[in-house]
This record gives sequence, C-alpha cells and structure tokens, in this order.
Amino acid sequence: MNKHIVFIALLSAFVTGCASSLPSSGDTSATSTTSTSETTSGTSTSDTSSGTPVWDGNSVTYAANDIKSFGSGTPAGVANYDQAKDEVAIWNIDASLDNYGGVQTPRLALDFSKAVIFEMDVVSSYSQYIVKLAVEGENEYYYVLSDEGTPGLISINVVDAMLSTKYRERVTMPDPGYATGWKYANQIKNCAFHVLAKGPDGERQTAELVVKHIAIYNNQPPVTGVTIVSNEISSGKLEKLKNSASVTLSATIAPNTISDQNVIWSSLDGTVASISSEGVVSFIGVGTTTIIAKSRVDQSKTSSLVVNVLSGYENTTTLKTALGALTYGGSNQDVSLFTDLFKTTWGTGINIGASIETMAALDDYRSTNQDIVIENFFNPSLSSHTTEATSRLNGSQAATSLSFSNTTTATVYRNIAGALYQSSYDGTLPVSYATNSPSWAKRGSYVEEGIVVKTSGEVYKYRVRVLDAEMLINHAPSDLMNTSLWTVPDRTRQAEDAVVHALSPASLLIEAGQLVMKQNKYPEAKYCFGGIVSNVMFSADAARVQVILNVTALNQMNAYVKTMWEVKIIYYGANGTSVISSNPLKVASGNIIGQQEISFVPAYSHFRIYLVVNGSDIGAQFADAEIRLDKFKMYTVD
Repeated sequence: MNKHIVFIALLSAFVTGCASSLPSSGDTSATSTTSTSETTSGTSTSDTSSGTPVWDGNSVTYAANDIKSFGSGTPAGVANYDQAKDEVAIWNIDASLDNYGGVQTPRLALDFSKAVIFEMDVVSSYSQYIVKLAVEGENEYYYVLSDEGTPGLISINVVDAMLSTKYRERVTMPDPGYATGWKYANQIKNCAFHVLAKGPDGERQTAELVVKHIAIYNNQPPVTGVTIVSNEISSGKLEKLKNSASVTLSATIAPNTISDQNVIWSSLDGTVASISSEGVVSFIGVGTTTIIAKSRVDQSKTSSLVVNVLSGYENTTTLKTALGALTYGGSNQDVSLFTDLFKTTWGTGINIGASIETMAALDDYRSTNQDIVIENFFNPSLSSHTTEATSRLNGSQAATSLSFSNTTTATVYRNIAGALYQSSYDGTLPVSYATNSPSWAKRGSYVEEGIVVKTSGEVYKYRVRVLDAEMLINHAPSDLMNTSLWTVPDRTRQAEDAVVHALSPASLLIEAGQLVMKQNKYPEAKYCFGGIVSNVMFSADAARVQVILNVTALNQMNAYVKTMWEVKIIYYGANGTSVISSNPLKVASGNIIGQQEISFVPAYSHFRIYLVVNGSDIGAQFADAEIRLDKFKMYTVD
C-alpha cells in the first residue's frame, strides 16, 4: 500500500489554471484566482490562454494534458501530467483528516433542460474518488459520485445521479437542492465540477486518482431507459441447460433520439453465465445470475435479465435417481455431477432449518436458511477441549452433531471436502472438527454440501462451513469497559502513547447488560466521532480476520443524519512498536442494527483495533451519537 502513497514533500510546483470562481462551502482557499470568461448569451467559455478546450454550450473534452492546468479543488489538490503515458494524476495535497482533494473544471454554463453527462476515463485510484457539482451562488456542493473506486470509463447523468436514492437518503436537510427534485430544472446555471482523489478515512496522506480524460456533454435529451431484447427470453428471464449453445442479446436505449445506442454488458456471476462486449451469453455453470445492460452514455441507466442455467435434474424424481447412481464411500469420481445436483433449484422447500450442539471448542455458530458456519476454536493444549473431544470420538475423529428441525428420518448424500458419502439420518449428523491420530489436532477448514432426501420423498439441501479459527477477542459489554483490555483516548496522556491518545475518545457505560458507547469529541475537533482502542497488539500474519459485532441499537439526529459504527485499525511494524499509520484505517462501517460480520486481510503483521461511534455524515455533525453493543468477537481464519 505504501508504494501508492504520494507524499507532499514530493509534490512539484503546479500551475494554478483556469478554475471556476464559483463560491465554495465557506472554503475560499479552494478557489483558484484565475477566473473564466462569460458571455451574455447564457454560455460561458473556458480561458484558452493555456490551451484548455473551450466550452461551446454543448460539449467539451479535457485531455490529460488539459487537466494539468485546472485549478485546485476542495479542500486542495494538484494535477500532474505524465507525457509518456498521456495520463494525469490528480492528487489531494490538503492531507488533513478530510483526506480528499483535487481539481476543478473551468466554469461551464449548463442547460438543465437537457441531460448533463459527466464522463471520466479512470486508469486507477489509490483508494476512492469523489465528483461534486458546484453551482454559482450556492454554498453547498452536490454529490455526483462518491465512495467510488471503479476504474474504466465512467459516464453518468449528473442530475439523475444527484436524485438517486444513494444521495437522497444521505442529505442533511429536508431539501438541499435535490431531495425533492432538482431545483434548477430547465434553467441554465454556471457550474464547475470538482474531481477529487480520496484516501482511506482518517488518514493524513495524499491520495491519487489517475485519469485519461474528462468530458461533459449537454447536447441531447436524457436517457430514460434500457431494454434487453432477444427471442430467447421467456417470462422475463433466460433459461438454458449448462453448456448450451450461446445466445446473443441486444439492447435498445430510450428515447431513440439518443445518438449513442451502445451498452456495457456484465454478469453478476461469471461462473454461471458470462457475456461478451458484443452481448454473447455463454452458459457455464448451474445456478442463477443476472445479466446487466448499462447505457454507455449514461451508466446510471440499466436493465437486468435473470439467467437460469439448468442441470437437467430439476425434477426431483430425476434428481433422486441421479443421486442413487453416484459412487460414495469417500469417492471423488462423481463430485462434479454432485456439485451440479447441489446447485440445482428444485422449486420450493429447499431450505432446511438446522442447529449445532453448543461446545466450548466451537464457541458459536451462525445459520441462515441452509447455510451454517461453524467457528472451530479447538485447542489441543486445553484439557477442557480434549476431554470434550474424547467424549465425542468416533474412530479417529471428534464431531459435533448437526440436527435438522423438520426431519426425523432421511438419507443424506454428502460432499465433504471433495469426497462423497451416503449416510442414514435418524436425528443427528456428525460434523468433524478434530482428529486424534495419533495425537489431538484441530481439523482444518473445509466445506460440506449435503442433499437430504426425507422418507416422505421431500428433498432439501444444506451447506456447512467449518472454519479453522484462532480467537483474538471474545468480549462481552463489561470487557469493553475493562481498562486492562481497552483504552479510552485521553489527550492529557499523549506522553504515554502519542498515537492512541491523539485519537477522539468515547464515553462508556453499561445499561441493561449492554455497552452504551457515545462519541465524546474534543472541542476543537471538526468531526463528531470517538472510540476505544484495544490494548492487545494482534499479529495475524496476513491471515483473514473475521469480526463479529452485534449492534443492538443506534440513534440518529434526523431522517438524514444517522449514527454510524466503525471498525478501524492502527498498523504497527513487524516488531510491534513502530507505527506505520498513525491515523486508524477503516475496514468497515454502517448504520444498521444487528449482527455485523466483517472480514479483512491485514496489510501489515501487527495491528490494534479502534472501535468507533461516528455522528458525522455528509454536511452535518451529530454530537449526541451513540450505539449499543452486546458482543465484540474477532478471530483469524486459516
């Protein structure tokens, strides 16, 4: 990650280009001193002294070499041109906890009676990028794109993007300009686009966005819809057997006056069905996916098509016949066909409720419909674990019991880690978690897929994932208040730890058996957030880390500004003492209640956790933000 960080000390001097003189949100330092020319006819032109293309009221394309002369955007930025690659790197040079900045286009007179299309050819992004629209006379910026990191050609209708659910749900006041419709509809307004590179949240460093060109189009009606067309589509979906001959789809863009009728094709699951850039669908694996056609000129306009790839065993009678003909007893010769049978949809009634015995070595499990996750914490050095395993020993393996809530007797066909078995079910089914041959050892991670055929003839399926896990944290609410386990940052103690005690603190209390965690920012802090830091230094050795966080409640300032929970990490060097990133990096956040399952791979060998309650959102701060927790668990998975 460090190789991508562009430090301020390396920044070369840059030209303050022909930026907009539009007012910013109280941030006058973000505006360039060079203004653009304007005509009385309602169209404005760009300053051409540096060769920047002129806005003609219809369209303009800024090549990478043009973008280098743009003025600084909010909070501050610069664009450096790479002539050899014909690319421009937009850098944030503010390097504050805002951690985003970039450049702004020259002033453009946009006609909002037509579509306003913003296009950007993204080569790469260090973390994310943001595009905002500034309107002359407005104190607020309007989000066109945010939290994006997608490379490739990005093209979007500006007004439709601002009116999308994504931003209407995140606005901080009843109508900042687009909550109930764009207030400048059918008007011509002087505007500028702010193109901003964004680094990881809370990290004081330069961020980088590399682009080939930026273009704005204002010369056609808006795209209103996309329709996928094929005579192979029936009842709104496309259904074919696995390995069937390919099918070619086409798409139409409405209205038909849109000159660019091209679409961008994609499949949500290419292992089920793939699609080429020409719309050719290949049927690869059993299952269901969605094909998406996206308007090339306005990528916010899409159409989707469900694609079912069939195995040929959708009839349960045929399915049961096929199951009975497979080779079991630990064989792997029919695993591929079994996998197709398992993926087959048999209509209704395929989910099966299941439960696992509670055990010290397994600690907990999670179950959703037919998918069960078992966290295997078996430790052969703990006598309580080996004593429990001995009581469950069957041959050389210790197993927990899997039970089905709606089944008494059945035949179970099992694919356990790539080997097939057939078992009779009479109330429980063993799931292995440890071996004793010749000494006790934890069984490694594996997946079991099973098809259950009840005596009554009904067919069900289930999946069990047994995870080879090592517990790092398993804390109840009282543990999160334990000062030997967690630290509340305190500015008066920076001499003890300049990193931890420079952070914002949270206020903690136990209420009704839950931890109430309230942000407690310092008076000079701009943002409303605070948290606690784990005292333990973890060493995950690049293993995947799982976090289970159970949020029982959170509050909000209003319907627009909601409290968020965040999990951040502070990285340390291999010796566990030198700090790599003094500002915590966010690995997950959200504003929903319930059990949160978070997975990440640490970028460095040692880290500490910063658990945060955050009352800030776009444009507003919620000083009374609080969340309630009753569980925080973290473990590594092999």
